[in-house]
Amino acid sequence: MKALKDCQSMITARVPTRIDLAGGTVDIWPLYLFHHRAVTINAAINRWVWVRLGRLPQQGIRLVDAKRGNPRFWTSWEEMRRQKGVELFSTALEHFPVRGGLAIEALSEGPRGAGLAGSSALLVALCGALMRFTGRSLSRDRLVGLVRDLETRLIKVPAGLQDYYPAIWGGIQALWWEPGGIRRMEMKVPRKELEKHLLLVYTGLSRYSGTNNWEVFKGYLDGNRKIRNVMDQIVQAAQEMFDALEKRDFWQVGQAMVREARARKRLFPGIATADVLKLERILIRNGAMAVKVCGAGGGGCVVVYAEPEKRTELAERIRQCGFDVLRFGIARRGLSFGSWGSE
Repeated sequence: MKALKDCQSMITARVPTRIDLAGGTVDIWPLYLFHHRAVTINAAINRWVWVRLGRLPQQGIRLVDAKRGNPRFWTSWEEMRRQKGVELFSTALEHFPVRGGLAIEALSEGPRGAGLAGSSALLVALCGALMRFTGRSLSRDRLVGLVRDLETRLIKVPAGLQDYYPAIWGGIQALWWEPGGIRRMEMKVPRKELEKHLLLVYTGLSRYSGTNNWEVFKGYLDGNRKIRNVMDQIVQAAQEMFDALEKRDFWQVGQAMVREARARKRLFPGIATADVLKLERILIRNGAMAVKVCGAGGGGCVVVYAEPEKRTELAERIRQCGFDVLRFGIARRGLSFGSWGSE
């Protein structure tokens, strides 16, 4: 709060990050058009991203990372856009220009480069807060299109779409990638029951998703038969997970994740690092059903799926291997506005 103590007209936005359960990478246009009944399943989690905006008494833009401090100030947007490392903020401000002085404070509760869609969540939170701050209004569907285009401009490769839906809507969802539009289906799965089967592990190695996804994208369109076959397997595993979740058959949910995880490791070299492969072998020997990389892999987080009675033992094994077990719950709500740090 001290970072914005001299500000007026404060707006606070909060969004969840996500874990992808099955069907990642399929969400990049136009790859999903080449598969019948292409679907991605993910869940919003309460590792929150916060953005707070306030009116500065003087002209300029102040940006503060609430976790690290180190406030920065620019006299104008034109000056800010020349600064490296703040492109996400300057890109959003180009679309939502603010007259007068503006203070921005951001906080992410997840590790950086964790594969939990933290940068996408930050962009959603920032755009949501700027909408309120500038008096503009967008439907949630139009907000998806906006943040997709802004992120594509930022990373300079095609952006996948799945990350924006849990950030904006929350919950557990199936995203059906269909010609002419995307159909979001909220899954009526008991959140606590699913949580009992999941562990979230941070490997300590930050990663950049754009590189892996771009290599897969190029290989697919160039006709790489291996990549296309693996993508078929990922789509099939996601369909099986959807059916299992609909039936609340949590054993089959785990089996679908096993098949998804196996296929994903074949998609691109380095998706699963040597440390992750070692951890996987240890956990499988000790009763885990599946160990799946989050996002595009190459580091970041992995999701472990197991029977509930195995979770405590597996968590201890994970810590013995030098990794962090991250506490989380499935978040029911997406983008919301309120007080800083409120649940």
